[in-house]
Amino acid sequence: MSTGRTAALILVGTLLAGTLFGATAAIGADRTAFDGEYTSNTFDEEGVYTEMTAQIRENVTTDIDEILDNKPRPQGVRLTLTSEEVAEQGVTEEFVGGEMDRVIGELYQYLHGERDDLAIQIDLTGMKATVSETIVDGVEIDTPTLVGAKSDQVDSETIARLSENESAYRDAQIDLPPGERENIAEELETNARAELSDEDEALTAAVLDHQQTVLDGLTGEISYEEYVDQLASNEQRIKEELAASAVADVQDQGPAFGEDEDPEAAFAPFARGIQWGTTATWLLPLTSVGLVGLGYAISRSKEQTASMTAGALLLAGIVGALVGWAVRPVFIDRLRPEQGDPGPLFDGLMGVVDGTLQTIGQQSVVLVLAGGLLFAGIVADRRGMLLPVREQLGMGPRAEVTGAGEGGGKAGEFGAADDDATEAAAGETEERSGQQ
Repeated sequence: MSTGRTAALILVGTLLAGTLFGATAAIGADRTAFDGEYTSNTFDEEGVYTEMTAQIRENVTTDIDEILDNKPRPQGVRLTLTSEEVAEQGVTEEFVGGEMDRVIGELYQYLHGERDDLAIQIDLTGMKATVSETIVDGVEIDTPTLVGAKSDQVDSETIARLSENESAYRDAQIDLPPGERENIAEELETNARAELSDEDEALTAAVLDHQQTVLDGLTGEISYEEYVDQLASNEQRIKEELAASAVADVQDQGPAFGEDEDPEAAFAPFARGIQWGTTATWLLPLTSVGLVGLGYAISRSKEQTASMTAGALLLAGIVGALVGWAVRPVFIDRLRPEQGDPGPLFDGLMGVVDGTLQTIGQQSVVLVLAGGLLFAGIVADRRGMLLPVREQLGMGPRAEVTGAGEGGGKAGEFGAADDDATEAAAGETEERSGQQ
């Protein structure tokens, strides 16, 4: 083969190695960094969801403390849980993980061109509802204190007897002179409004209705069954209004992507890169096949084409393996800031990058094995070890193996092209025929 063809074949082999490495990298990234589910799972494994849950719990604890400290609660109403316990029970890692999975899923839809809008923000509305339910379950209402503390004319012990049983309910009832009931009701309302904030009108209304039910029970306006039902309903209503008041100022949205940044503009370059990378997962393998065909067109030799392909596979595989095992830890270490804690999201992203490089390294091992096997096959074929396989496939024996004389054998040993070996064997056969 001429020097020009040899140089062209070397160039094609080099391009083939680069294309094979690029294909391996693109496929590895498509399985990892370009995949939303992989990213979500990596974030979970790296503890991102756990750390974000802790951050949100801390924020909720602070918000509830400020709200409860600044908003008065009526006497007789007690929250049995601390703000930390409310946050721990109300803000679950399952909720935060679900929201993060949703955000990551929408982000990757945008990156893959499947949606045009993007808003990277955790919706805490569902969490607020859970926190509110937790507060409801943790509130205790002492009705005798709630009502009795607001009037000198209503005895707390008498109110307590109303709920014991039907007999005690009747015994505890009192007769009031005309107009006295209205006076007690007015006193209860005045003291309740003075005790509660004007902003919590719903809570105040619930307390007033509860006081009215107790007053109706004391004066025999309603039956025992009605009293018990109304009392339970009013207590539940007070709990719910108190919980709603406690979470009213808790943020509806969690950590967002920057205060002044447009996420669509920020992620647009990444979207273009990922979409090109996804295209490369099928374009580069096809290009590799085309380069192999080009190599055969230049060399006109199956053996030399196979040798070029094996060398390209080995080169691409070795480079990829170095990226996956030698370069990866150094690269990850360089990305980490020298000072300060970059936060859980950074740890998750580093986990994705680390997994991507490791996957590229693992896939590159396959290239090394394929190149090694192909080289082994070439050597075995040169030594005639694949003759039975050739016969079964109907390919016939290699000319340099079956040709008589040393010339053909030596041509095979030094890797002569198939066509040159055939001509040498044929010429030698003719020479012997002439001698005979």
